[in-house]
Amino acid sequence: MVETVIKHLTEFKQMTEAAIPFRLLNEQGEINCARAAEKIIKNQVADIIPSLREETLLYLMENPEAIDCLGKLKKEEDSLNMERFQKILSNVENDKLSDIGYGQMKKIYFDPMIPDEAAYHYMKYYGKLDLSLEEKEQLVNSLTMCIGELDFDRAGEKGRMLLFQPVFSSDLLLGLLEKPKTIESLEDPELLKLVNTLAGYKAGIEPLNQNQFDQLREKPGEILEKMQVVTGYIPKDLLSYGLQLWLWNGALYADLCKLERIFMDGMGASEVFKSRVSYVNTLYQNPLSGIDLSGLSYKKSELLLYAITQKKKNFLRLIQKEKMLFDDLPDNSLLLEESVYREYLNLNTVNKKNLKESADLILPRRQFHDLKKRMYTFEELKLLCRAEKTVICLYGQLTCMRIDDQICVLRELLKRKCMPRTFQDGQLGILAKALSIKPLSRWIREDFGNIRGLSYETAVWLLVYQEQLKGMEKEITMEEQVFYLLKNLELIKECGSFWELKEKLIMRDISWGVLKEKLTFSEDFVKTNATRIGEFIFAGGAEVIATYLKQQPSKKEEIRRLVVAELLGKFEKLKYPAGDLSREIDFAVSKEVELEWEKDLTYICGDLTLQEETRLLPIMQIGEIPTYSCISYRTGSNSHCLLSCFDSNKKFLFIQKNGQVVFRAMLRLTKGSYADDMHRKKIQFADLSNLDETKDEEGEELVLFLERYYEKNLSCLNLIFPQSSEIFPSINLEN
Repeated sequence: MVETVIKHLTEFKQMTEAAIPFRLLNEQGEINCARAAEKIIKNQVADIIPSLREETLLYLMENPEAIDCLGKLKKEEDSLNMERFQKILSNVENDKLSDIGYGQMKKIYFDPMIPDEAAYHYMKYYGKLDLSLEEKEQLVNSLTMCIGELDFDRAGEKGRMLLFQPVFSSDLLLGLLEKPKTIESLEDPELLKLVNTLAGYKAGIEPLNQNQFDQLREKPGEILEKMQVVTGYIPKDLLSYGLQLWLWNGALYADLCKLERIFMDGMGASEVFKSRVSYVNTLYQNPLSGIDLSGLSYKKSELLLYAITQKKKNFLRLIQKEKMLFDDLPDNSLLLEESVYREYLNLNTVNKKNLKESADLILPRRQFHDLKKRMYTFEELKLLCRAEKTVICLYGQLTCMRIDDQICVLRELLKRKCMPRTFQDGQLGILAKALSIKPLSRWIREDFGNIRGLSYETAVWLLVYQEQLKGMEKEITMEEQVFYLLKNLELIKECGSFWELKEKLIMRDISWGVLKEKLTFSEDFVKTNATRIGEFIFAGGAEVIATYLKQQPSKKEEIRRLVVAELLGKFEKLKYPAGDLSREIDFAVSKEVELEWEKDLTYICGDLTLQEETRLLPIMQIGEIPTYSCISYRTGSNSHCLLSCFDSNKKFLFIQKNGQVVFRAMLRLTKGSYADDMHRKKIQFADLSNLDETKDEEGEELVLFLERYYEKNLSCLNLIFPQSSEIFPSINLEN
């Protein structure tokens, strides 16, 4: 045990003297650490150890003979360049530095011409060669370029000797050197001469790709001969770009043959090498002659290159005639998208009108990702360019025989903005099958004409669920009833007829159950008024009223009276009790005026329907339709005011666009003075001695007060109605 303690103390002392970190004991073990410590002390390099990187120190621990090399080098030069030594070791990898003779190592280590990163490869593979200064310079340049690209061991001695060739000190072959076949191919003297010639132009040529190298390898002698002829026509300032265009086009020998004839015919290199497009245009016999092809954006260049190489003659003639329209195209134009002209559009079908329209057709990223790959007309792509994903997917599934019929369906869907953003699996196919038969408008007109005010969006869902509805959509008359059908598809499965469904709704509708209990409707009342109750539930009335009752429980009695009147079919009597209109506005109203006011008028203008509305359910929903407001029956902060909208002097003006409510505003019948501004502003006391005396100059008449309106998707309203509340003289209701 004493011997063990003495041994450990000795090792501790040696490691301390050798400046070896004690943490390495766990990694390297006592034997390696002790052996390395002895070598460090023996070679007097302990002062260097703290400056070494971790990977260098580990290498020395595992290969202690390298410490001997370090000691010898330090004796040659006390202020040894340790960065160079560490760089050499980083390139040794699985080799042993000691395998290289010290004399060879010393000679290269202290040679200032050989950079740190090339020193080890020079030692290992070329250290024994006696090279001239010129050969050494070429080799060092080649090593600097090829280390990390070339596998020197696999290249063999013949391959390694190729590094004395000028091409290896250029980047012409970068990316190809890792393939052994490249080195083998370069043993062909003609190919080696060709790539050396290319590298010798010092024209800033980009590295060759595999296709270019393969073409050079197939005809090295012929290509070199033609290249030397062609480059004789190219001025030095164009040589770099000219050679780069020649290589880029990827038809090396064929292009050289064409270029030789072109230059011999007198065309100047400056015209040929203006741009990628001018180069290809020249090779394809100038289909775009007479127009400037320089300064084109990348996307415009790609389009023209495609059109030239694919011989889209009609399109090229169009560009030649309408170059200004082409120049006006933004880079994100539909027409400049590569996938469009390669996969979806035959460029030869594009006309001047299409080219002009393309300036405003901006294609969002990945817009056509879900579009079925086939050729489309420009008109189709123009519409699809701005379509939602679901519309694009649906269009690809239409089976109409005529393209015009498909476009008709597409235009309608886009105009009406009626497509949902998502569908469940299989639903889009069902809808596409239905719309392949006829457009949505014809479905609404011919098959759903019984449903008053049916919106296009709701009609879409009717087509999707048409089979599950079992024809019950033929029995309804209101859009609200459609919603109820769609919410009760499971219940429909149990019913054989529409009337059976309505009977079951009275028994099983949750909202109606709440109302029946809260408003204390008797069984006799329910039985007597079953038909109207069924209609009420079916129109969504139970859900609306139950929700409002929960929101405003203190209004229970008022709500009960409204609902009873509705279910008894006497809501109009509740709305307009005898004499109430005069009391409401404190103004004598004749019977004829009352009857005229009670009529709800409707006016149709194009796709707009203006109507006066006083019914229970439409008024209850004014805080939700067409947009949310504070009197929403669901969550409105002022929903307690909602019932005041049923006063006899109040109506609502609704505007529907294509069956969808897009506008609502309250119309209030009241009285107003027609006195001039001076009298209207005057304050005076009443003359109590002449109470019956009429003051004509300060008389009053009926007026309509238009409250603030709410609209959605109806931008033309500013031209129709003022934004703020206004008072208008009422129509002469007596005439």
